[in-house]
Amino acid sequence: MADNNDINKLRRKKIASSTPDKTKQVRSSRQQNKGKNKIRIKKQAGSGDNDSKIVDFRDMRNKSLDKYMKNTDADYYPRKRRSTYEEDDYDDYEDYEEEDYYESRSSFLFRIVKRLLLIVLVISIIGGSAGFLYVRNVVSDMPVLTKKMVNDSYINKEPVALARIPANLQKAVVAIEDHRFYEHKGVDYRSLTRSFFNNITGGSTQGASTIDMQVSKNLLTSNEKTIKRKIQDIHNAHELNKIMTKDEILEAYLNNIYLGKSSYGVQAGAHLYFGKDVSKLTFGECTMLAGITNNPSLYQNYEQAKKRQAAVLLRMYKLGYIKENVYKAQMYRDTPFKSEID
Repeated sequence: MADNNDINKLRRKKIASSTPDKTKQVRSSRQQNKGKNKIRIKKQAGSGDNDSKIVDFRDMRNKSLDKYMKNTDADYYPRKRRSTYEEDDYDDYEDYEEEDYYESRSSFLFRIVKRLLLIVLVISIIGGSAGFLYVRNVVSDMPVLTKKMVNDSYINKEPVALARIPANLQKAVVAIEDHRFYEHKGVDYRSLTRSFFNNITGGSTQGASTIDMQVSKNLLTSNEKTIKRKIQDIHNAHELNKIMTKDEILEAYLNNIYLGKSSYGVQAGAHLYFGKDVSKLTFGECTMLAGITNNPSLYQNYEQAKKRQAAVLLRMYKLGYIKENVYKAQMYRDTPFKSEID
């Protein structure tokens, strides 16, 4: 064991003594190699300097590599990330930003419109359901309508048959009061819709009551201006068309319409304004009497009635009830009232 320990100590000393020599050898070899990479180049004659210049090829290689990379960077490295935006890139960025702004704005407006439509839909469903229940409740309390009920409700106790009423008077009343009378089934929904929008938008107020609905108001309901009464008139107008013909409905209307000064029906009106039987009325007198039905308190004045007659004649001409020459001739022809003659 003692011999082995001595041998190990000798080996350690030998290694320690040889290490500095090897380190010196490595350093000297590195200096020799560094010197080999340098070369002395003489300057050309006439340069005024005979000294040589030392060139480091490693520096030249690094410089040329940097120059090469600068020239080929855009060609061989197109995806290289740049730290700053060029001018074209900045313009594109502005375009993208503007497009994003308009897209976000349109999306915002779309969401608002969508919510408004949803709110309107919900309100319509709720309102429609409530309206349907209200209408059904109003109609359920109404009696079953019959022709006898209508005849028994006549205000004028001395009615005249439709055959005794001049055709010109019938046409004039239909033209100015309800020109689609023979087309609808009691309610003119087109006029009713137009009247509804005109009333809610503050336009000209229109009743849109058909002749059928006016028969209901004059004979079966009342003159109250309520939604309930309007619903009742609409219901009765539908029922009248089920149990009566259009001529029978028109006859009921003409015999009970108010014409002013406690006169009901065209027979009483003919005697009041012209002093004759309704069957004897002229064309001009028929058009004058038809105009009074709209507002007797106003049109019982002759001058106002004459203006209203012009509206009746124009409507009859547009509907094809009269020719153009008849329309123009009557426009300039006097049709005096009985009071005017007296």
